[in-house]
Amino acid sequence: PDEKDLGVTIDDVQKFEEHITRKIQVANGIVGQIRRSFSFLNTETFRRLYVAFVRPHLEYCQAVWSPHLLRNIDALENVQIRATKLVDGLSDLEYPERLKRINLPTLVYRRRRGDMIEVFKHFNSYDKSTLSPSFKPRDRPSRQHKLQLHQPHSNDGVRSIQKNSFYHRVAPMWNKLPKNVVEVKTIEDFKKALDKH
Repeated sequence: PDEKDLGVTIDDVQKFEEHITRKIQVANGIVGQIRRSFSFLNTETFRRLYVAFVRPHLEYCQAVWSPHLLRNIDALENVQIRATKLVDGLSDLEYPERLKRINLPTLVYRRRRGDMIEVFKHFNSYDKSTLSPSFKPRDRPSRQHKLQLHQPHSNDGVRSIQKNSFYHRVAPMWNKLPKNVVEVKTIEDFKKALDKH
């Protein structure tokens, strides 16, 4: 019913439920180790530990398995919600305020940002001959920017697996980005422009 390839567990219905469950378990286990290993955690120490050891498990190869079911989105975010309570003096604060104090974005934002970085790489880094036929420019030019993507239509329903696949979900977000973000030359400049936007 499922197969692990390059660290991603792919199931027979491509919902990635098993992969997400496993990654949450691993990430929660590491959060538990951090809690048991440190009697005091300030924001800087926590951030370094979390970004180095926990978050990579929740993000690796997310362009492939990014969740579309609310229960999976919430389950992933709950790892970070619980983890940020480990910082001394922040446990009583609301989650958005904790993120602000620690200087962390939500995991939802990180996944969307990762998607946009992948699209930028498609235009600027990857070998164009290897790209999916779904990844193509719009037929009609747009005033927004010259790198507009064709928006493919899913044929398996509104809340479908296909609609959440990479090429289907990134086109609307990419097309809404302003010209000064998408038309920069380097990946580092793109990341800075995207974060400012």
